[in-house]
Amino acid sequence: MHDDDEILETYEHEFEFDAEPPARRSNRGFWLVAGSILIGSIVLVVEIFANRPIANTIGHAQFDLRAAQAAALKISSTSGSFAGANADGMNLERLDEGRLVAVGPDDVSDGVNEISVYADEDTWAAAVSARPGACFYLKITTTEEGPLYGVGTICTGRAALTASDTRW
Repeated sequence: MHDDDEILETYEHEFEFDAEPPARRSNRGFWLVAGSILIGSIVLVVEIFANRPIANTIGHAQFDLRAAQAAALKISSTSGSFAGANADGMNLERLDEGRLVAVGPDDVSDGVNEISVYADEDTWAAAVSARPGACFYLKITTTEEGPLYGVGTICTGRAALTASDTRW
């Protein structure tokens, strides 16, 4: 019979020969995930900054339409109809202190600060080009409550008559 020291020594001796250092685990998966997240974040930030100018242009176009709407409502309230809110009447009104220029209903708006206007007795509509092929419309009538909004590719006041949404 073996004593305790011999048993322990034999036990330790068994593990001494089989003992290999544990295999080093690869952290490749961590770096794949971390790298993907980093690349995705960089692409997202670049897209945000790349599209910032168009967001400013869209806001500017919508602001111009609202300024023209205020002038058209002012002309309508003094004359009793929207007929006087045509391009000539809007230019006499000095839209937004002369910053905006109104053009006729079949003339194309070339960009912000230029509004194509349609006006008759009961309806006023305007279009502003935010960029080539992207226009914003605003239409007000004496028969409908509130303005109607729309978007399209043709930037004329006559095309703005198709506006039918309650928001952009």
